[in-house]
Amino acid sequence: MEYLIGVDGGGTATKICVADPNGSVCARHAAGALNINGQSPEAFRETMREILEFPAKIGLEKDECIGIGMGAAGITNPGTRTSILEAVRAFGFAAPVRLYGDAETALVSVYEDCRGIILIAGTGSVCYGRRPDGSSVRAGGYGHLIDDEGSAYDMAIRILRVIVRGEDGRAEPSVLRDLVFDRLNISSVGGLVGYLYAPERKKGEIASLASLIDRADAAGDRAALEIEDACADALCRLACPVLDRLPEEKNIALAGSVLLKNLRVQKKVGERLVKMRSGARVLAAGRDASEGAVRLLLSEKLQ
Repeated sequence: MEYLIGVDGGGTATKICVADPNGSVCARHAAGALNINGQSPEAFRETMREILEFPAKIGLEKDECIGIGMGAAGITNPGTRTSILEAVRAFGFAAPVRLYGDAETALVSVYEDCRGIILIAGTGSVCYGRRPDGSSVRAGGYGHLIDDEGSAYDMAIRILRVIVRGEDGRAEPSVLRDLVFDRLNISSVGGLVGYLYAPERKKGEIASLASLIDRADAAGDRAALEIEDACADALCRLACPVLDRLPEEKNIALAGSVLLKNLRVQKKVGERLVKMRSGARVLAAGRDASEGAVRLLLSEKLQ
């Protein structure tokens, strides 16, 4: 059977789908992180291996692949593009390869007409808008070292700041301390520092600590509530430039783990966006962005 491969590469995990030539998904798979700008060459090669070996595991031949669409962070980096294309060819695939920004594939997975606005807060954060003519507007998405406000990584760093400041008296004590120490199996701030600055520490591992905010919030922890509110504000600020430049678009989709799994942040952001844009319709993204990569492939004439 002829087939297409769609890939949604993320800072924590990568989602893969295999679809028939009409775009109907027939198989899915999950792999490790895919962000060559933020991971070692070895980790990148391992994720590419997982992606490209998946079709064979479900009984498909390499020469039956008629197109590969990949959305990932940092895809505009020429070195990233070259590395991905070299890996695909090294694994014996001759099919056309199309590379897209991860925000673009996420948006297209939500809107069948490929237009609208999407606000994403996963390991990183970005707001992306697309017009009917295909032109686009974006804000954010510049990585955890200088940007990614409101993301899981940002939330985790805010949690860790509360812990160290509480430890030396600069902030009130928070239940977040015990939650993080239990998660990491440590007993001191020294252990926390050692964990964070270990050479092998990955961005996604730090970002995963953001999930602890749920339990702290349930306990009524003031710091947790303030962190959620700050992240919601940051995400709305991220959306403002895109909303201003695309006033004709009323649909705003929310995507990424922070906005889909943390219902309090989702509610805060949704309510504030509706106030910012009269008539706005806020919806939660449902489809996997790897399907967006397939949809973009189908919109092109592959050669």
